[in-house]
Amino acid sequence: MSPTRVSALAVLDLHDLLLQLGAVDAAQLQAAGLSREGLLAGCDPLRPLPEQRLDESLLLGLWQQAASHSALPHVGLLVGLAFNPERRGLLASLLFQCASVGEALSTFLRHGALMNPSEQWRAHDTGDGLCLELAFAAGRGYPQAAVERSLVALVRWGRELAGDGFVPDRVEFACPRPAYAERFADAFGIAPQFGCAANRVYLSAGQVASPIRSANPYLKALLEARVQEAQEQLRAETDLVERVRLLIRADLASGPGVDALCARLHLSRPTLYRRLREQGTGFAELLEEERSRVALQQAREGVPVQAISEALGFKDVSTFHRAFRRWFGHSPGAARQVRSMD
Repeated sequence: MSPTRVSALAVLDLHDLLLQLGAVDAAQLQAAGLSREGLLAGCDPLRPLPEQRLDESLLLGLWQQAASHSALPHVGLLVGLAFNPERRGLLASLLFQCASVGEALSTFLRHGALMNPSEQWRAHDTGDGLCLELAFAAGRGYPQAAVERSLVALVRWGRELAGDGFVPDRVEFACPRPAYAERFADAFGIAPQFGCAANRVYLSAGQVASPIRSANPYLKALLEARVQEAQEQLRAETDLVERVRLLIRADLASGPGVDALCARLHLSRPTLYRRLREQGTGFAELLEEERSRVALQQAREGVPVQAISEALGFKDVSTFHRAFRRWFGHSPGAARQVRSMD
């Protein structure tokens, strides 16, 4: 599976805020490979920073550093409350041009993947308002601080859009009541409930209908077009990875070659490599992933090793054995034994 990519601004802003708040120090981030210089090295200097993306592992690494080293257990609340109008990304800039909070929320829900595909929001009509529910994609490893940051940021941005009177009707957290629970009321304007079924923010119908002070129809039209282009580019890049996977999968037995694959995609080799690199992967990595996936599946099903080796395009069985041990740390025979004991 190819790595998830997130907004480069989201990564850089979190890096800067953690340092400004004293949640971590520069030496800790440097030791973890998360220096600002290192983060910027993953960006294309020829493209606008607000439109660039970085590997999600960098964002996760920063959150994990904060969770491991911070003397501020409420660091997620502090990050969520921070607001720098000069650091708006493409989607954030569009939200400020919407006519109402409801329109801004709808826009955010449609295009949220531009910021972080793993941060998944859902909206429910409650009859007298709106419930916004947050969950991070399973298995990503986001700490509780990231959840707190996202819920607080939603309310903080609501205040910037509609005014200081923007206070949610109710806030719910799935986590148990933390030791610093008294700090939540200052962040949200009300005391949340803990130990609930999900992470949720409830807004009244009046709050959803609140007009946005900075709305500008002309700028909105310009930004909508650019956001749509960015969304289509993201979708095309993701689709490209899946198309490459399918083509590799179809030609495993003959040993898929990159030149033949480029011809079928109508792309030059440099263009293919560049676009895959922008998605955090490459042809060799995708080929390894597909070979290892099929190898393990067929080994567990009892397919003879010689047949697996040929089906995956290896020149001989010994080369396949070495590759299998590199992938899984044991032989194909051991994989078959594990399957037989299930």
